[in-house]
Amino acid sequence: MNEQPGTSGQSTGQDPWRPSEPQDPAPGGPVPPGAAEQAARRALWLGVGSLVITLFFWPFGLVLGIAALVVGTRARRLSAERPRPLPGLTGGMVSGALSVVLGVLMLGFAVYLWPEVSGLENCKSTANTQTDRQACEDKWLPEIARKLHVRTSDLDPLKGML
Repeated sequence: MNEQPGTSGQSTGQDPWRPSEPQDPAPGGPVPPGAAEQAARRALWLGVGSLVITLFFWPFGLVLGIAALVVGTRARRLSAERPRPLPGLTGGMVSGALSVVLGVLMLGFAVYLWPEVSGLENCKSTANTQTDRQACEDKWLPEIARKLHVRTSDLDPLKGML
């Protein structure tokens, strides 16, 4: 005889003291109501953040921009049956795409100027005096200017940074 109330002697195979586990929706089934909105909001934050970070540290901004596009694409798929667009989704995807374009341009620029900038840095690292450092700049800045198709005087504001 079972003394637990409400069981009427039948075994259900579950522990009556353990709460039942939530049922996951079937694959391809309905999506929880807030999942698409959360993904769109996440894409917006990633996109805007990537755009800002790309201006200061382009490799990390490039990665965040790609993440914004991936999350935005997933949010768009989740909201395929919705009659109205998700708020923030378009902005997140556009800013993520801009970040990716800027990051790729900066990557290309860095690869294009790598030999000259690397030579300038190596020369400066072996320079012992300020005169040697100036000689390095006098040798390598015209090379960088020639490759960029600008006058050497246009690079004068960058002398201390390079």
